[in-house]
Amino acid sequence: MHLQRDSLSVLSDQTVNTRLEGLITTTDDGTILLFNKRAQELLDLESTATTNKLHDLITFYSADDLSELSPTETPFFSALSKNQNQNEIILGRKKDQEFRWYQFNVHLTIEDNKKGLSISFIDVSKLVNKNRVLEDKQHQLQLLVASLNDLVFEVTDTGVFKNYWTNNPDLLFYTPEEFLNKSLTELFPPDLAVPALQLIQSSLKLDRELKMDFQSNLKEHKDKWYRLQIKPIHRALNRVALVISDITKQVESNEKSKFNEHKFNQAFYLSGLGISLTSLEGYCIESNNMLTKILGYSHEEMSTTKFTDRTHPDDIDKDVELREKLVRGEIEAFTLQKRYLHKLGHFVWCSVTVAAVFDNANTAQFLIVQVQDISESKKNIEILKRQKIESDLVKIDLETKIRQLEEFANILAHDLKGPLSNIQMLIDEIKVTDDEKIKADFMNLLDISSDNLTETLHDLGGILDIKSNNSLIYEQCNFLDVFKKVQQQFLEEIQQKNATISIEFNVKDIYYPKIYLESILSNLLSNALRFTAKDRAPRIEIHTHLEQEGTLLTVKDNGLGINLPKYKSELFMFKKVFHRGFETKGVGLFLIRYQIESLGGKIDVQSKIDSGSTFYVKFLEKAYKDPLIQL
Repeated sequence: MHLQRDSLSVLSDQTVNTRLEGLITTTDDGTILLFNKRAQELLDLESTATTNKLHDLITFYSADDLSELSPTETPFFSALSKNQNQNEIILGRKKDQEFRWYQFNVHLTIEDNKKGLSISFIDVSKLVNKNRVLEDKQHQLQLLVASLNDLVFEVTDTGVFKNYWTNNPDLLFYTPEEFLNKSLTELFPPDLAVPALQLIQSSLKLDRELKMDFQSNLKEHKDKWYRLQIKPIHRALNRVALVISDITKQVESNEKSKFNEHKFNQAFYLSGLGISLTSLEGYCIESNNMLTKILGYSHEEMSTTKFTDRTHPDDIDKDVELREKLVRGEIEAFTLQKRYLHKLGHFVWCSVTVAAVFDNANTAQFLIVQVQDISESKKNIEILKRQKIESDLVKIDLETKIRQLEEFANILAHDLKGPLSNIQMLIDEIKVTDDEKIKADFMNLLDISSDNLTETLHDLGGILDIKSNNSLIYEQCNFLDVFKKVQQQFLEEIQQKNATISIEFNVKDIYYPKIYLESILSNLLSNALRFTAKDRAPRIEIHTHLEQEGTLLTVKDNGLGINLPKYKSELFMFKKVFHRGFETKGVGLFLIRYQIESLGGKIDVQSKIDSGSTFYVKFLEKAYKDPLIQL
């Protein structure tokens, strides 16, 4: 540590004159011979210390690094070993964990050819501690300056540069030789020098920091932006610290931010979408005019209610769940379709896209919500869906009618051709025979053929009635009520065969012609009771449940079953019989298939010989439930 010699010498003179210095004499091996009262006070020496060696009594420390000194490192040893006086040496001594500092002057003495030391010293603790504080501050200042990218100048009130500090000399506008002891007006153009000089004088007058931003017009720093800060230097006469900072990047960033803000404002307020900035609690912070137009609420009204207060109850849970995931950072954004409550009381279908804005700590601050009114699109989509369904129904109806016409043509070709041919043949035979008995037999056969032809024509008439019946009455049919009515027709047969019928109508009602529904249930129940096995009681299960685009009716039995690989293609044909020995015409399944398909439905079967059959009837209800009614 280096102390100011002038101040120490003045202090030494003063202490000598006032007898404030300690005095010690020793032999050449350090044994204390004499010491004065001041030495005793400063070093806490005992009166018996004259028989001890100085380096045994006291441990001294270096002022430079506070390290402990060995006896050979002290100035006392150096004076004896080098035969050279040691002056103004600072040594420390620990007392109560604190250092006391002394300035020593060590002089050689020779008496009777014996070497000794004359040691004088004073307490300089205050001065050393003050210098250490100053050194620490100087070190901190150096570190601070080294960390700055700014230029710092010491400038007079007239604008003359007196000193400078910088960590990067390349930042200087001029070399130090060119600007030190020169004024602002000599170095810079008037449009910069004059405002800067006025700022310096105002800062000194007001005793506060002032600043100004300027754009350089110097060739080496063309188009760069700088900030000039003027700070009065206290305890200095009319001096200021002039700090110049390069703020080019900051200005460019601000300009970019302003431009981006302008673009955002343009997109926000002039957008064709409704946009709002929403707090994490769900309140509208800010909204554009389009959103008020879509929902009917004013900006003030939207800011005082949560988004859940304006959302359809069925849509709230999904919306809240997605927003929570967004805030937690699990998703970047989401889009969903939901219904908002309009101020007039109706619901508006909207496509909503939500994203979150996060701070530097990755904490969500608010949400950006974009809202597009899709009510009209929803209506058009539903209209198209309805039209497609109607078109599909027309297509199915046409295909069914074409197939039915083909089947009807086949029936005419086969089922009528046989009886007509028989009748014609019998008439021809009656004409040519004279045997009355043969004529009687032919007449009986003619009656049978006529009855068969009449029955076939009657059945075909029923089918034609189905095909031409455009005035069917649709009504709300209850499956249980229809079943009970049909069941009454077969009570006797059910009791005779000890049949068990279980029902489970998960779909309780259907909008359908009741006469057809009764016919379908009657034919399916009749077949289940007729084609039964002799070794087991009939067990019949009738169920309904909802499927996509319609209601499904199933009728399951444990009867004889049908050989589907052999008869599947003929199963629902006219007058097709698959079990012999039973009273049946083979018309029932054909009839209900016509009924079902004429109304857009379908019928199918699964069956296994001697295990039973399950018939599936898919109803296509005529009534169309328009979802837009719920809006």
